Amino acid sequence: MNIPKSGYIDLRPLKEEVDGNITVCQMLINSFITDIDGYINAMNIEVSSYNLPKLYQVAHKIIPSIRIFNIKKLEPIIIQLESELKREENLELINKNINSSIEIFNQVKIELQNELKLIENAAT
Repeated sequence: MNIPKSGYIDLRPLKEEVDGNITVCQMLINSFITDIDGYINAMNIEVSSYNLPKLYQVAHKIIPSIRIFNIKKLEPIIIQLESELKREENLELINKNINSSIEIFNQVKIELQNELKLIENAAT
């Protein structure tokens, strides 16, 4: 399974984790795309009501996937967001990090969809 590195994602750790199993790789990518949609939706909903505990839960939950997909540009943003949400401080920075994470996740989603197409084309 030859998976090139993209702008935000690096699927090498995932590839190693699944030991080259294309089906499992596709399943994990699809699952993460669903998680991204859930993250974006939850952030958009909860930020409007400033539900900081719920925002914290959403940010905390997505961190392992960010690490599996090796999204190095996003991890520090989410870690900082998680920290600020836990302390319930600095709403301006929280909003900035939420907006940045959503922008990056939208790009990551596009990259993952493109990677799925590459994997499917390579399998045929």
